[in-house]
Amino acid sequence: MASNTKSLQAHEEAKSYNRIKSKHIMESLFEDFTPWNELDGFKDYIYTPTGKKIELEDDPVMIIGTAKFKKTGKKVAVIAQQTPSDDDERIKLNFGMVKADGYGLSHNMMEYAEDNDLMLFTFIDTVGGDPYEYSAEKLQSWVISYCQSKMISLRTKSISTVVGLGGSGGAIAIQLGHKRLMLSRAEYSVITAEGCSAILFRSAEKVADALEVLQPTADYMLRYGIIDEIIKEPALDKSDYLENTLKRLNKALVAASEELDPLDINYLKKNLRDRIEKCGQIEKQPNIYKGISKKIKAWLPHYFKKQVASPDVSQMQIALYGAEPHFCNDEKDAEGQTVREGCREQLTLEELHDNLSSCPNCHKPETLGSDDYLNFLIDENSFHEIKQELSVDNIDSKYKFFDYSSSREKIKGKTDSKDALVTGYGTMNGIPVAIAVCDFRFMGGSMSAVFGEKMKIIVDYAISKRLALITVTVSGGARMQEGTVALYQMAKTIAAISKLKEQGLPNISILGHPTTGGALASYAVQGDYIIAERKAYIAFAGDRVVKLTSGGRGVDPKIMTSEFYMKHGGIHLVIERNQLKSSISGLLRLQQFKNKDDTKREKKILNKNMEAQLNNEDWI
Repeated sequence: MASNTKSLQAHEEAKSYNRIKSKHIMESLFEDFTPWNELDGFKDYIYTPTGKKIELEDDPVMIIGTAKFKKTGKKVAVIAQQTPSDDDERIKLNFGMVKADGYGLSHNMMEYAEDNDLMLFTFIDTVGGDPYEYSAEKLQSWVISYCQSKMISLRTKSISTVVGLGGSGGAIAIQLGHKRLMLSRAEYSVITAEGCSAILFRSAEKVADALEVLQPTADYMLRYGIIDEIIKEPALDKSDYLENTLKRLNKALVAASEELDPLDINYLKKNLRDRIEKCGQIEKQPNIYKGISKKIKAWLPHYFKKQVASPDVSQMQIALYGAEPHFCNDEKDAEGQTVREGCREQLTLEELHDNLSSCPNCHKPETLGSDDYLNFLIDENSFHEIKQELSVDNIDSKYKFFDYSSSREKIKGKTDSKDALVTGYGTMNGIPVAIAVCDFRFMGGSMSAVFGEKMKIIVDYAISKRLALITVTVSGGARMQEGTVALYQMAKTIAAISKLKEQGLPNISILGHPTTGGALASYAVQGDYIIAERKAYIAFAGDRVVKLTSGGRGVDPKIMTSEFYMKHGGIHLVIERNQLKSSISGLLRLQQFKNKDDTKREKKILNKNMEAQLNNEDWI
């Protein structure tokens, strides 16, 4: 009981109006602030993956610009989030939710800091990203992913500090500094404790229990390697709380600046990636299994297990309809609102399965498991799984997660996957590829603490064999049962994909039905080419999660579709599920021709250089 009371108190302090805010930091520790819209050469736009230009507006939640750090006298770049200080600020600051504009401008400030050789200071204090239509149109998930990717590869030095609420992907977007600090009374969480309570315990009264699951406090973040240092705060009710906290923060920022100053940026980038990769590292290596083709695995009794009606009901349906029927109906939420439209046509289950569990009339897809995707994407008998047995049980023992073994036990019989990501290699229309596929049957394809490790392994394999990587995302986001360690897999997967890009290897990303949350805001939109299934449910956050964390305000279903995001430039191609394999293999063939042309061009340049040297000519 004492522990629960302490957790609740810490939670209330983290979101208190009375705690330190970014505006206090800017007023006290910095001077000569110049906002982004007054900086010469600062970009007020971003480009989408398809090349569409998005104009960016000021976001009151964000403080973005340059300033002089008083203690060192040096000009620096600043990105700071703000939560409200009182009731009057709640609407003005969008309840602490950052819009897509804020993340787009943050990304551009990172680039500005690089171009002008400015150290970057970021201050994290947000309940998370804004999930509504305005931000969706400006590709909220995409820009959050881009911010993480930019910070991981940043060519200037950076310091990040969690000063209040570190809310989900909205926080991680600007937290990946070369030195990562956190105030002792702040918190960092995959979801709000209130939302976790409602979802996991089906009660709004279990916030203390939810906090035990989420482990959002600074001591957990330090233990798990998500931050590097805790800055101790005095009690909030002390009269000198703000003054003392600012002094301690200032001291820590000066020390961090001095620590980073002599270090080489390439060393810092590698060191940051190494620390990100360690979050969720495995402790004991599982036995190495030889790859088993999906054809052989299909013989297992639980493979392709279908949810069918009882024999009596099934026979009754056959008697009435002549075959087991399937009705392509609308899908509705708990309030009866339509979230996905169907064509309302009747067809047989056999017809549905023959069309890869997608309606042959309107192409509305049903959710598939990893086995299904591998069966129709990868050539028969060619798939070999890598690290089949790797699961959260293999994670280093320093990570102590909430015991949800009973939930995992229920999954047995639905899938033989040990976690939500299946990785391996095979051929696609004869082309060798590496592939990573989410298994939605395993806890909704959620990103667990081992998710990033499996992505890292398959990327390393692809690099070693010079293979293209295909990712198939079907996920509900980060797994709340594993707290911020699961959330940090967003950064870990992006770090892995960035290594692939640096090697010049292609990554084709498939957004399946459904793709939401942390998966969408991380590796899934880092692909060189992004393809989505027609009528797939794609969303920054699921409607249920948004309602639970925003006082009941839902999201317009029209913005949660693949067609919506293609219209706004986030997806290159939306196609029927049965066209995926031919489309991807076609892209890979084009890539092969491109590589051949590049090789020929490089050989010609090399030959010219050699000839020039022989003739004492200058070639550039």
